[in-house]
Amino acid sequence: MHWAVPILCIIQVPTAWAIQRTHMAHGFLKPAPIDLLLHQVHAWSGWLILLMALLQLAMRLVRGKPVPLVGASHLEARVASAAHMALYSLLIALPVTGTIAMYLSFRIAPLHRLLSWLLLALVVVHIVAALWHHLYRRDDVLRRMIKG
Repeated sequence: MHWAVPILCIIQVPTAWAIQRTHMAHGFLKPAPIDLLLHQVHAWSGWLILLMALLQLAMRLVRGKPVPLVGASHLEARVASAAHMALYSLLIALPVTGTIAMYLSFRIAPLHRLLSWLLLALVVVHIVAALWHHLYRRDDVLRRMIKG
């Protein structure tokens, strides 16, 4: 699931552009069928992300947190924990706000976009941290992530 979520998040980007086009078209024309399809792909992949994030959290509750890294400081462990909590929070909040924007009130769309940018920033930090562990610290964080 760890690798399915980023793939689904990548799918969200071009499909989000189609949502904007469908909303602009509604005022004057019929939306293009491909944009309507991409709009649905965006929604369904968002709901899959939500489901997988909730399943990953459930697995953490059942199995417990991953074993702490040998040699990691208390500060590193706290920062890693906070970053993961933020990732899970965003992976849950984005589908919720997107669904509200789609079915209840489009007024929440700016918040949804802001959360998207926050997720992107946090993912970049996550990738940089994994590479830092692999290339500088030479520990097995990246191998643990790849193995799952």
